[in-house]
Amino acid sequence: MSKYPVIVRMAKSHGSRNTLIPSMVVLHHTAGSGNTENEVSYLQSNSAEVSIHVCIAKDGTRYRMVDDERSAYHVGYSKVSLGNANQVSLGIELINKGRKVPPFDEYPDAQVESCAEQVVEWMAKYDIMMVTSHEAIDTRGKFDPWRFPWKKFWMYVGETWQNQPKNV
Repeated sequence: MSKYPVIVRMAKSHGSRNTLIPSMVVLHHTAGSGNTENEVSYLQSNSAEVSIHVCIAKDGTRYRMVDDERSAYHVGYSKVSLGNANQVSLGIELINKGRKVPPFDEYPDAQVESCAEQVVEWMAKYDIMMVTSHEAIDTRGKFDPWRFPWKKFWMYVGETWQNQPKNV
């Protein structure tokens, strides 16, 4: 059970996984205006057909945009996965301007914690082998999520994993 609200706002663009099961999670930043409504609306419908499974606002609110059983179009060119990385990944967009110069757009604790909760939910449901940044797997110069607090994120993942109900 999430500590943060989950709002369903389905995206128009998505595709088949072709029976593949998600094995990695890719984190992104939106790199737009930073306005939640604008960013979510863009991810719902845009000419580039970009989509995401979950978008997380600064206050931790999660916007569910593509069902896990479907591919979202968020990875593009990738160093991992033979074939289409979108078919084996789940994607999270974090509302963040992605500025490389000051003033930087920081990731609040609520957003990082909500992201960790989502990742733990997926880890419990699927055989997730990798949680990565878009930057780490991209072949064309992506740099997101810029200045993401990975140490804090992994701390929240550990706490959330430890505190989840145990199946006995």
